[in-house]
Amino acid sequence: MDTTWLGKLGRLLKGERAGVATVAAIMLTVMVGMVGAVVDLGLLYATKNELQNAADAAALAGATTLVTYDQDRNITAQPDVAITTAQQVALANQAMGVNLQLRLEDITLGLWVEPDKDFDPDHIGPSSDPNYLSACRVVVRRDNLANSPVNTIFAGAVGFSVVNVTALSTAHLGYAGSVGDGMVDLPIAVKEEALNPGNGPICGSALTFRNESSENGEWTTFFTAPSNDVAVDRYVTGELTVPALEVGDTVNVTNGTLSQNTFNDLTDRFQANGTDLDGDGNADAWQVLLPVISEGGGGASTASIAGFAHMIITEVRDAPYKEITAVLQCGLVVPNSTTGGGNFGSRATTPKLVE
Repeated sequence: MDTTWLGKLGRLLKGERAGVATVAAIMLTVMVGMVGAVVDLGLLYATKNELQNAADAAALAGATTLVTYDQDRNITAQPDVAITTAQQVALANQAMGVNLQLRLEDITLGLWVEPDKDFDPDHIGPSSDPNYLSACRVVVRRDNLANSPVNTIFAGAVGFSVVNVTALSTAHLGYAGSVGDGMVDLPIAVKEEALNPGNGPICGSALTFRNESSENGEWTTFFTAPSNDVAVDRYVTGELTVPALEVGDTVNVTNGTLSQNTFNDLTDRFQANGTDLDGDGNADAWQVLLPVISEGGGGASTASIAGFAHMIITEVRDAPYKEITAVLQCGLVVPNSTTGGGNFGSRATTPKLVE
């Protein structure tokens, strides 16, 4: 009887050991699979991150070089330079040790429509017109089309020995949204509806600034308060330097009548900085950069910066008129400015990522 009992116990222990070994083998396989998955997922995540960094850098470089400008700030399109620059920057980057070739087919240039967050379908591709070049999109790859797929470490056991990874980025070189210290020339803030009624800037159109109920601009003292004739004159004469400004800033404004002394100083600035075009000894044209405002007027004491505009002042008339005539210029850049302003004809020089 004892022998029978011991035999049964021995067989039971042998069966349990076999079961434990089987379970252990299964668990070990699962754990190895999990470790492998983690390793491969980490590899793919790192590759994706490096590709995205390369795509961002290439898109920004391409957008930055979409246009160039001369000493008078007039812009010229250079799509070929943008494409070459984007490819060079991509090649200077690596993903898992592979220098990244950027195919021509993976670069898109064109006119970016900010509200739609996409290219204008009628203006996609390289253009000699800078007005139709405002964004650069790139797709950087490690797949069968370029730079070879990524080799996995463990996933090959389940049929995934290589994986395709791509990254897309778009940079927009839009209109000026910021200016540095001293970039703005005069304490005049133009109302945006006077320059862009909604369907694009009125390039080449003349505006007359005067004190009336339907004024198209305001005197501004920027961040100096109170906004009055004395403060305006200090900016007109250059005693105070116009501070750095950006879209969204709230500035102080006034639509009050300037004193004769302030208007005389404004006339003197025009004569000193303007160009005599007809040889009569008097200034006929002075290019100035002015802030554009989206709020204020009608007695309001503050306004919000909406962008910046280049204008040619053609006449300053003192008392009894006290008015300024200026023409909106388009196709220029604001040096060292960032993208973000409204379309008032003056482009930025620094793009921003939009996707």
